Amino acid sequence: MSAATHDDSLQRPRTVRKLQALAEAIFATEAGPPPESRIRWVCAEMDDVLAHSGPSARTLFRAATYAVAAAVPVFARRPVPLERMSLKARIVALDRMERSLAAPPLLAVKALLCILYYEHPDAAREVGFDGGCLGART
Repeated sequence: MSAATHDDSLQRPRTVRKLQALAEAIFATEAGPPPESRIRWVCAEMDDVLAHSGPSARTLFRAATYAVAAAVPVFARRPVPLERMSLKARIVALDRMERSLAAPPLLAVKALLCILYYEHPDAAREVGFDGGCLGART
């Protein structure tokens, strides 16, 4: 897939910044955040998917992204916008949000990002996926 140029895609800079900040926190490990190039890649892939989705899907995904971004400062207990919050604060806030009744929009965004993120060859390799089917190995 390639980055889309459709007017109704994620090309809105504010939406992209929010999604990048979320993806960085969602896919961070004890070693730190994933490479910035992978975050840009997954956001470009999401952009492409949304450009080929209907207007309702785009609106719903964008609304979920904005809902999560608006809630993160509440769950972080810090009046700082998502994009300016430290990685650690974002991770803590997302964990709290995921365990709350406010979880549905986060889970929607996270699920779609995960599907795309683990298609990246480096991410797949990191989790031990070799491209083969599960089953009896001889």
